[in-house]
Amino acid sequence: MKNIKDLLEVPNINSSDAQVKKILYKVENSLFKSSLKSEYLCVCSGGTTSSCARNGLITLDLRKEYNQIHFEKENNLIKIGGGVIMKDLMKFLESHNKTFPTGLSKLPGAGYILTGGISPMSRRYGLAIDNIESIKGYLGNGTFISLEQNSLNSSQKLLWEGLKGAAPFLAIITEIGLKTFQSHPIQIIEGFVDDDELSKVINLAEGFPESLSLQWIYAKDIYIYIFAEINNDSDNKITKNYLKKLEKFTSLKIKNYENYNQINFFPKELDLFELNKNNHSEVISLLGGDLKDNIQSFIKCMKEIIKEKPNKSCYVASQQLGGKTKDFDHKSSFFIHRASTWKPWIYAAWKKDDLKDKEVVLKWLNESWKKLKIFFPKIHLAQIHNHLNSHEEEVYLSYGERLSELKTLKNICDPEGLLS
Repeated sequence: MKNIKDLLEVPNINSSDAQVKKILYKVENSLFKSSLKSEYLCVCSGGTTSSCARNGLITLDLRKEYNQIHFEKENNLIKIGGGVIMKDLMKFLESHNKTFPTGLSKLPGAGYILTGGISPMSRRYGLAIDNIESIKGYLGNGTFISLEQNSLNSSQKLLWEGLKGAAPFLAIITEIGLKTFQSHPIQIIEGFVDDDELSKVINLAEGFPESLSLQWIYAKDIYIYIFAEINNDSDNKITKNYLKKLEKFTSLKIKNYENYNQINFFPKELDLFELNKNNHSEVISLLGGDLKDNIQSFIKCMKEIIKEKPNKSCYVASQQLGGKTKDFDHKSSFFIHRASTWKPWIYAAWKKDDLKDKEVVLKWLNESWKKLKIFFPKIHLAQIHNHLNSHEEEVYLSYGERLSELKTLKNICDPEGLLS
């Protein structure tokens, strides 16, 4: 008979190694009636976060019972279950010549969408939450909800906004309705660059049109991706003009793809160790505006951070926002930092079961965060860290002026604290 921990196979190694109390696969009334009081429920939609399973707690794994995908051709909407991973969503959409702004990894589940959803395509199509049309699920108090953006009443408006960006605190989401978009060819300009070249590319990127975006990773070396979607002749012309400006970066190469789903960002050759089964890790995501005249100061800061990193498995990376993501009213969701241009994240990994190594690595993470705050003062709460000392500050920096509203919703939707 399998040990219960062996039944939860998830990408995040922390969660995969957790000694869970129990695994559930379906939302039932008994879940809310059985008073957990001093406990809370971990929810797994894709299993990429360190909070989808914890020692001694119950995990609700949505991937088995809530993995349905249904495409409504007449209105270009797709309905997905709360346990659908982005790899399956994109593969399904590809068969219909459609796409959706998913992230750099295909491993996350619906939690990627519900916590914001930052994509290389976000500058043109908005965040993932900006493309939600309907939501079904259960509040933390057990109440079933079925909401549609076009038919919300006044009492549902605040909840709808809260679910877009703060859903893990409020509800278990079992279905999401999403807009889809026509698929188009993609060009990727990628390769290794040095510090000086990175500063020049960042400066160039802050003037990009919405069809282009920059992603970079700074580990031992620096690797960049410039993403370009080619929708029409105008896009093609714009991309060619930028390619001319990039010709002096001789290490960069151009790759062409028929559609977004065919791209694999950060390939194995970069040796990033995310899925190293001997490591545990934590990730913290930051948000900030244009670097402008501070680019050189930022590069200097990055060099210090990388020089001090405790092992080769730690790194800092970043995605670019802007364009459409800045057009949405910051009150339309609980992703309030609409002025943001950059989302860097700090990836910190250590040898599992080595408490001393963990202490050293988490200290590096927090010190790196402190150094980067001057450039990126806000937080994107893509992962819930209620097991870390930084949790309260992360929540405050994520929701800012809407934090009091979130607390009000929490008291109404999840008074017993069943969720996060």
